[in-house]
Amino acid sequence: MKKVCVVTGGTGGIGLGAARKMAEDYIVLICDVNQEKIDAAVEKLRAEGGEVYGMLCDISDKAQTDALAKRAAELGPVQGVIQLAGLTPTFAPAPSILRVDTIGPMNINESFYEVMEAGSCILDICSSTAHFVPFDRYPVDRFALCNEDKEKFYDSMLELVMSAPEENNMQANMAYTWSRCFIYWYARQCAAKYGREKGIRVMTVSPGIIETEMSMADLKKGGDTENFDRTMSWTALGRPGSIEEVAFLFSTIIDERNSYLTGADIYFDGGADASGYRAQREWYPSSGK
Repeated sequence: MKKVCVVTGGTGGIGLGAARKMAEDYIVLICDVNQEKIDAAVEKLRAEGGEVYGMLCDISDKAQTDALAKRAAELGPVQGVIQLAGLTPTFAPAPSILRVDTIGPMNINESFYEVMEAGSCILDICSSTAHFVPFDRYPVDRFALCNEDKEKFYDSMLELVMSAPEENNMQANMAYTWSRCFIYWYARQCAAKYGREKGIRVMTVSPGIIETEMSMADLKKGGDTENFDRTMSWTALGRPGSIEEVAFLFSTIIDERNSYLTGADIYFDGGADASGYRAQREWYPSSGK
């Protein structure tokens, strides 16, 4: 029986690429908050030969993620969930980013825990941003409130985020950064519980710069390539990653043959941390880079 893979935020960019790759081997269910985008993506992927379905879902609403999980299980055994839905500082204010990017993944993980079986995998998208913050600076006491009450957790995190200065979009940037740090921490908590109780694997991937329309527009605002060139100078390969490359990575993580891979993060940044971003500061502190 063909198994199912769910891709949240699967209507464009990395999400659409992931859905396309997973459709080679799985029944795919994509979700988004925009019905027109869902319809367009489903039509495109079906035209390419995939068995693909779509569903409206706001991941910050637990009732909706429960419905998404129920629908996925109706399609067949759920092998994988690729949780890509989220907001960024360019397109949303701090409170919205914090709610969607922290409460949302918690809802997805909890809802799919109920319908997935041993050997399946939940992949929560993280970010290289989470690695820029030393782990000993993570507000773990605030993070841990998620185990007591999601709204109490959210209020505590919002208090932290809104204490940042308003200028230069700092509050939204901090909401994004702390959200990604939270996912890095939270997925590990899930890995132990989900693995011992049901044999479900939980992973994160922390991409660096992946070449999408959105990421390139952000790096080349106003046609200025200086920011893009500087960012690429940090990478070991001197280029952004492609959608196809990160989609292939997702597919190998979800594959049930990777049955011992859980509780880990794959830092998919083209070597920017190892030989660029950090190295330029450590090796050449006077360079100004």
